[in-house]
Amino acid sequence: MLSLPRMLSTLSKHHPARRLPRSRATAAIALLASLIVAPLLTSTARATELVEIELSSPLVDTSAPGGEVRGGPRPLVVRVLLPDGYDRFRGRRYPVLWLLHGANEDPNRWDLEDFEGLDAILVMPEGGRLGMYTDWWNGGAFGTPQWATYLLEEVRRTIHERFRIRPERRWHAIAGISMGGQGALRFASLLPGYFGSVVALSSAFPNIQAPEVVAAIPAVTGVAYEDVWGPPDGAYATGMNPIALAPNLEHTRVYLLSGDGTNCPGDPPGPTFELDGLTEQLIRSQQAPYAAELRAAGASVATREPCGVHTFGVWRRAFRDVRATWGFFAPVRERPRAWTYRTASRAGEMWGLGFEFAEQPTELVEFRRNGSRLTASGSGTVTITGARGCRFTAELPFARRLPAGC
Repeated sequence: MLSLPRMLSTLSKHHPARRLPRSRATAAIALLASLIVAPLLTSTARATELVEIELSSPLVDTSAPGGEVRGGPRPLVVRVLLPDGYDRFRGRRYPVLWLLHGANEDPNRWDLEDFEGLDAILVMPEGGRLGMYTDWWNGGAFGTPQWATYLLEEVRRTIHERFRIRPERRWHAIAGISMGGQGALRFASLLPGYFGSVVALSSAFPNIQAPEVVAAIPAVTGVAYEDVWGPPDGAYATGMNPIALAPNLEHTRVYLLSGDGTNCPGDPPGPTFELDGLTEQLIRSQQAPYAAELRAAGASVATREPCGVHTFGVWRRAFRDVRATWGFFAPVRERPRAWTYRTASRAGEMWGLGFEFAEQPTELVEFRRNGSRLTASGSGTVTITGARGCRFTAELPFARRLPAGC
């Protein structure tokens, strides 16, 4: 068992993620519409196009704690890699793969050769140096940064407006490493009706309420855990915790990988490989319990436990394994008629139904759908909306038949 000082030292290198559309963030996107097209990213046989979009937003202040980005303060950037033939086949739509970077990194961190030949649109957004892929609690006032709302609402909307993406959830995948791995698990849990597959490599961590994670947050971010997720035993922290949201991924494919903390043969030991090894051991200790919760919920889960420390060598091999043995875009249930959705968010989207609470929930709420019947446990007043005129307001708990438009 690691001592707390050593654990904090270990954890201060990479880490957690977090999120949740508080929705009615009415702040308009300050769309700095500069499409900067990089000529040919390429191999001899392929000609792919890299597009960089400046997409800043009042939801993320890059000069404020939690919003900092590498080289900042500066405008936020989303990198989009378009597949070969995108401009030639103008009537064709493509799968989309989101890639979430780790702590102290940015969208330039990806080696695009790892995805060469993948006939899909790659979306590489910013998540901040230590933004945790979450809307920060900030004493319950939220405010900046709201990374989850920015990414899942503003960036997602912009990507769909500008690029030809297939609409079905089978064709929407998300992957991340370290802090980005946790972010990928959270985002897939918050939007299970959108993402069909999620790949989390060395996810740091699937259980953000574990004592060692709570103790490490000040060392990792320079701010109190409560600033990010509120009280560690509170509703908001629970509603942002991937392991607590495992039932949301019942109809989702999940790929989990963590190394064993020992350097793989042939991998050069980096200057921090001892700390990287300890970090990976701690991540490995959380992977099995999380996978068990996912399987109990009904998710399709693949786990990998190779040698390796917390480095890109392990992750690059993992991406090759995903492509060769698992696939980013395998079939999933498109519109299941029975599902469970847990949340502590003020607003969000569950399987095509929008929800918005009159006040921030003070406990974890659970919705269950079975055919035309929807039940909800917890407390508060919620308004449910759908795409075809569905709308009703109800006090929790309730059990009711959904209107036809839902």
